Amino acid sequence: MSFFQYSHAYSRILSDSIKYSIDFKFNDGVFLNFKQVRANQAIPFKNIISKENYLSDTFVSDVLSKKKLFIFVNGEKKEILISDIWGYAKNGVLYVQYSKSFYRIPSVGSISFFVANVEVKYQSQVDPWNSNYYNTMSQDYTTKELRKFLIDFKDGTLYDYSMQNISKLISENTSLFKEFTALKKRKQKQMAFIFIRRFNESRPLFFPTY
Repeated sequence: MSFFQYSHAYSRILSDSIKYSIDFKFNDGVFLNFKQVRANQAIPFKNIISKENYLSDTFVSDVLSKKKLFIFVNGEKKEILISDIWGYAKNGVLYVQYSKSFYRIPSVGSISFFVANVEVKYQSQVDPWNSNYYNTMSQDYTTKELRKFLIDFKDGTLYDYSMQNISKLISENTSLFKEFTALKKRKQKQMAFIFIRRFNESRPLFFPTY
């Protein structure tokens, strides 16, 4: 592609799109998949078939607490499992579904970030000297913990928040990647969000203006 062709193509992208900023608002409604998120084409809440008023403050939480919903998509009535929904936007703010719950995405960018309350299983060891002979030597228990996650906004892939995954996601920016991986592990953890922000600034998101 020549420089003229590249400039023309880039100009067309800019004319048909809007650059994401903190003032950007997603269209309110349900996103069935990530493709709809990137196109900012939410299915409006008014398309959901319900006895409740879609303008009610509790409408979204009430509808999404069920196992399925009926919704009009392109004029066709469809039955959708709640577990199949990618997420939704309310008051312009984006929410993603993870482990059967919906979480606000406070930081949207080429690398996005959110926190989820996840169920974690642990195994605790039992001291044989202080336990009954017939007791097992270990016990399993489950608890909930807040965990961080990352979303690659190129394709919607979700990653655990780790230095390894951050390195992978910013590797597209060679200079930034080299700078990050040259840091000691402790310094990487301290500066991870700064590098994510710098990467997002170097790879801004664009959304259609339609």
